[in-house]
Amino acid sequence: MTRREIAKDFFTKTVLPVAIAGFLIAILKPTFTHDGTTDYFSLWVVCGVPFGIRRMCVWLIPHNYDLGGTLGIWAINFIIGALIGSFIIIWRLARAAWYLILTVYRLLTYNSNSNRLAKNIVYSDTTEFEEK
Repeated sequence: MTRREIAKDFFTKTVLPVAIAGFLIAILKPTFTHDGTTDYFSLWVVCGVPFGIRRMCVWLIPHNYDLGGTLGIWAINFIIGALIGSFIIIWRLARAAWYLILTVYRLLTYNSNSNRLAKNIVYSDTTEFEEK
């Protein structure tokens, strides 16, 4: 991997999810704080909405319902998307922690001898394949 690929990987898989989650928590925390106590479960579920919005209408599609039925299906889809997104946000933050460690390792071993040897082996394998 080049340094540019390492930086792009770090930004998209570490900085961006943490920044989005931090922004959502900073914006929504006053909404779920009453009398000095914060309802962290509701905050967790609502912060998961942007991460689970793509999975919202996977199971229940509002088709051939009246207005009340359609709004009910959309409400259930929104709740399901928020619950799925709340688990996805935990997964993304765990993956961000892993990629932080991985990026440090990649940058430390970027110019090492074993990395050059691995690049030469991969390059020689791909050129042999292209020649055949």
